[in-house]
Amino acid sequence: MFNKKNKTMKTKNLHLCFLMVAAGLLFILSNCTKDDNFNKDLNSSQVILKSGNGPSANGHGAFYYGEELRHFTFHAITMPDGIVQGSGVRTIAGHQSENQIKFNIDCLYIVDGNNATMSGVVTQSTVENWPAGTPVIFRVIDNGEGGSNPDQITLLTQCHNDPYWWFDDCSELPDYWGLWDIEYGNIQVNP
Repeated sequence: MFNKKNKTMKTKNLHLCFLMVAAGLLFILSNCTKDDNFNKDLNSSQVILKSGNGPSANGHGAFYYGEELRHFTFHAITMPDGIVQGSGVRTIAGHQSENQIKFNIDCLYIVDGNNATMSGVVTQSTVENWPAGTPVIFRVIDNGEGGSNPDQITLLTQCHNDPYWWFDDCSELPDYWGLWDIEYGNIQVNP
């Protein structure tokens, strides 16, 4: 009887042990599946977050063009649907009356992580030959924070109907376009 009872206990323990191992495997497999789904969801969220925080550029400051101190401020961001939204203001100080041009930005093109070209259309202007509706383009270079190289900007340029001055989109501004060091302020380009 002792052997039979001992054998029955061993069989029950073996069955219990097998059941525990099987339950453990099911638990592990179910958690792996959940982790894989969680990772897929997490990766999807990251893609959504990245596309929601698309490439952008912004800045403010001033630079000298000859004797004129030109102030600028701008911001542009690529939205999740790929459309660029932004605006800017360029002001020339030192005239009898301040000259100011306000414009929307609808194109943003970033190269090398720190070089951004933007274009758009004038919305308001106190400058006679820059009326509302005039297409404009400019480029900036973000040379980092606190370094010895200042950030740089080009002049705000009209896109005339002349074939030598017209740009289909903001990726076409020539690399040789003149850049000026900003005297103060900051430019940030986020690819």
